[in-house]
Amino acid sequence: MTPMVFAKRKNGEKVVMGAALNERVWFFYSKEEQVGPMTESELRVAISEGTLKDSDYVYREGFPDWRVLGEVTELRQPPQSHLVSVPISEAPTAARRAPRAMIQELVVAHNDNNIATGHIKNISVSGLYLETEDAVFKMNDEVKLTLKEGKGLGKPMHLKAVVVRQARENGLHVGYGLELKGLDEASRARIVEYIKRHQSH
Repeated sequence: MTPMVFAKRKNGEKVVMGAALNERVWFFYSKEEQVGPMTESELRVAISEGTLKDSDYVYREGFPDWRVLGEVTELRQPPQSHLVSVPISEAPTAARRAPRAMIQELVVAHNDNNIATGHIKNISVSGLYLETEDAVFKMNDEVKLTLKEGKGLGKPMHLKAVVVRQARENGLHVGYGLELKGLDEASRARIVEYIKRHQSH
């Protein structure tokens, strides 16, 4: 079993999250490949293992654009001490490493028990990252996605996915890393074409 991350709040309450509670969601771009979403802890591991160079690029919400790693001072400092790591479930490496592109697409995610509205922030043929104020899904939940407008992808789309990552930041929203399942050829072709046009270089 892959590791799990517990996040301990200042009041001592311990919460299990799919990624890590209050950890920012990061992406990096190295060797013509964009990787993410990932937690800061995962990014730090990549840095410590030499996967990233100071000249490579990183991005997180709040940055106006990609930044050179060597200029991001917060990654040179020790991680926040209120986060405690212990074993947890995470997305398959192959799914996280598929070519991705940033996107801003309105979506409704739902299953038999819950519904959430939000925006897709990035997408690949293997998965996508959903940001919402509705913290209603759990790890391994199966969800259906309705892209109501489908502007960036050409037209509205209906997709199926499984929750493989989860992160919360400052209690304002929750992010879900979703692994796509049973992607039909027409949808796959539209996603591939979008990524070709919009992937960061």
